[in-house]
Amino acid sequence: MAPFKAIAVDMDGTFLDDQKNYDKELFAYLLTKMNEQGIHFIVASGNQYERLRLDFVEHYQDLAFVAENGAYLIDRTQAVLTQALDLDVIKQVVTFKQAYPELHLAACGVKAAYIPHDEETDFVEGMKYYCPKHELIESLEKLPVDAYLKLTAGMRAEDTKPLLAALQAEFGQVLKITSSGFGSIDLMKKGVNKAQGLDLMLKRWNLGHDDLIAFGDGGNDIEMLTHAKYGYAMENGDPKVKAIADYIAPANNEAGVLQVLKGYLE
Repeated sequence: MAPFKAIAVDMDGTFLDDQKNYDKELFAYLLTKMNEQGIHFIVASGNQYERLRLDFVEHYQDLAFVAENGAYLIDRTQAVLTQALDLDVIKQVVTFKQAYPELHLAACGVKAAYIPHDEETDFVEGMKYYCPKHELIESLEKLPVDAYLKLTAGMRAEDTKPLLAALQAEFGQVLKITSSGFGSIDLMKKGVNKAQGLDLMLKRWNLGHDDLIAFGDGGNDIEMLTHAKYGYAMENGDPKVKAIADYIAPANNEAGVLQVLKGYLE
C-alpha cells in the first residue's frame, strides 16, 4: 500500500510535458490502482477549471480540482468552494496597470475569463488556451457580473521579477501574489494558495497533510510542496522550488510524476 491517501499535481512543467501532453494510458492504469487503494487524485493548478477538465476529459468525474491557484475547488464535478476577489481591489489593480504598459491583464471569473480585446496578441492567445471559457471585452473597467477568482498578469519573462516586486509593494497587504515562473503572475484573495485549497479539500475527506504527496515546479507550488508530507519538485523546476522540496522527481518530459507514482502504487 502507498504511504499516502491523496496526490496533488501541478500541470504545466510538472504533470504535462512541454507539448502539453501526458501518458494517458499509464495514467488510466495508475488511476485504477489509486481507486483500489482509496487514494484521491487532485489537480492543483493555476489554470481555469475548464482547461483542467479538458486535460482529463475521460476521467474528470473521478478527480478533484484545486483550480485557479486554490480559489476554486471542485470534487468530482461538484463545486465545493469559491474564494472571490473584492471588486474594489480589482479596480485598484486595473488603475495600477495604467502606469505599466508592459503589464497585460485579464480577470478570471467562475463563468469565464474576461480579456480586453485590445491586449497584446500573444497574451490574448495564451489566455484563450488556458481559459477555454473566455470572453473578449472592451475594458476591465466594465466587468460583467461574475465571481472573480483571480487576476492574471502577463509580461515578458525578463519583466516578471520587477513587475512582481512592484505588485507586491502596492498590493501585498491585500492580495496573494504569486508567479508560476513563465512570464505570468496571478493575484488572488489574501490567504488563497494551493496549500490552503488542498487543506480544505483534505479536511472534506477527513485527511490531513500527512496523507498528501505533491508534485510541482514553480513558485506557486512552494506552499503546496512544503505542506505535503512528501513534496516532490521536478528536475526541470525552478532552483528555489527544488531547494525547499523533500525529493526530486524526474523531469516533466520524462513523465516524472507518473514514474514516481508507479513506483509507489505497484
